[in-house]
Amino acid sequence: MNTPIYNKLKKYHASDRVPFAMPGHKNGRGLEPDLIDLDVTELDGTLNLRRSDDETVSSAQKLLANLYKSDESYIITCGSTAGIQAMLSSALRPGETVLVSSDCHMSVINTCALCGYMLRFIPAALDPESLIPCDDEDIETMLDNCPDVSAVLVTSPNYYGICRNIRRFSEACHKHGIPLLVDEAHGAHFIASDRLPQTALQCGADAAVNSAHKTLNALTGAAFLHVKSRLIDKRRLRAALEMFQTSSPSYPIAASADIARACLENGAAWNRLIDYCNDFRKRLSDLLMLRFVENEDPTRIVINFSIFETSGFEIYDILSNKFGIDAEMADSVNVVFIASPSNTRTDFERLYDALNSISAGLTLRKEPHKVLPPSARERYVDPQSAFYSDTEYLRMTDSIDCICAQTITAYPPGIPVLCAGERITPSHILYLRHLKNIGAVFTGFDGTKIPVTTKSY
Repeated sequence: MNTPIYNKLKKYHASDRVPFAMPGHKNGRGLEPDLIDLDVTELDGTLNLRRSDDETVSSAQKLLANLYKSDESYIITCGSTAGIQAMLSSALRPGETVLVSSDCHMSVINTCALCGYMLRFIPAALDPESLIPCDDEDIETMLDNCPDVSAVLVTSPNYYGICRNIRRFSEACHKHGIPLLVDEAHGAHFIASDRLPQTALQCGADAAVNSAHKTLNALTGAAFLHVKSRLIDKRRLRAALEMFQTSSPSYPIAASADIARACLENGAAWNRLIDYCNDFRKRLSDLLMLRFVENEDPTRIVINFSIFETSGFEIYDILSNKFGIDAEMADSVNVVFIASPSNTRTDFERLYDALNSISAGLTLRKEPHKVLPPSARERYVDPQSAFYSDTEYLRMTDSIDCICAQTITAYPPGIPVLCAGERITPSHILYLRHLKNIGAVFTGFDGTKIPVTTKSY
């Protein structure tokens, strides 16, 4: 059969890869072998994921809510994106404003474009070594100065395992009578051990979404949405989940999410993983000149190569092509590894040996990095107006001072370089060229021309 996708994936699966990328089941190691047999539809003998009164679905979601200590929790089969869409729809009406962290996922910007929400960005500083955005905001003062804000949405943890001070955010939001929504996609596992950070709900968030497939042993697309608040319109939240999810949900994905929830209650597996990760960091720190990005999640290993004449993308490619090791992502100076209980000691040994070999050939950087991510975002046009405007595609240099018509993202991590509605500056173009030259892959950008609005603002 001429089946390019199937053949490509079968070839990958048959190779001896070391998985330090999502999904958390690590190429099927943590999955029940009969999940494919459960690919059914709504029948008398099965269940109906779209009906809240289905006894089986209700029972599974109550178990999920009990684990995360929420008022209500939902199993999602269309990823955290559907959860973000539902959270925003439950807290905002068209024309209202959401305050978001500048490192938000592209799905936040896209939802604003779809639903007509206005955007304000929380400014962030840039760590000079890791080049990762870090907290530099006074959320209390921002909310005092932004009376039009109806909700706040922040990412915590981010792709690098760094957590925000959710308790401070929630206190500031509740003082102003507005909900705090948290994109906690990378923190589904936090509930598993007291050696991990507290969950967003434990810190006072009103709603949070988790990607169960990122760190847990669930199929790709599995996610959880949790609500614990009177500030969330739960009726509209449920209606939004109906609206944004497919009318043909995947039962294998739902079943895998249910299993992942049950496995989360085994804290011993996560404590063993934390020990593996801590031992791995210590060995690398003691023997090699490699540095780690400090974060709150011990299972998220981020190695920083900023002192070397290389890029994170180059290290990522060497790991993949020479050593058969799949890292989760790379950026200009960092490589990110996602570990889960489905990883073995052998995985960590092979990663150590590979990094040992790679580091021996690295040379120290003579000059600091000259190309840095653009400074804090400013919104010039609302995302919906930009997205639905008449559009033309201009060469990068010609697009300067125009309004970007689509969200342009290096993926992963999915954090926009340019947002729909943002005015394009020379620093944007310089950074896009830099990312392109060192191997980044984009969405919303073909590498040569940028979509811009034809209307002058």
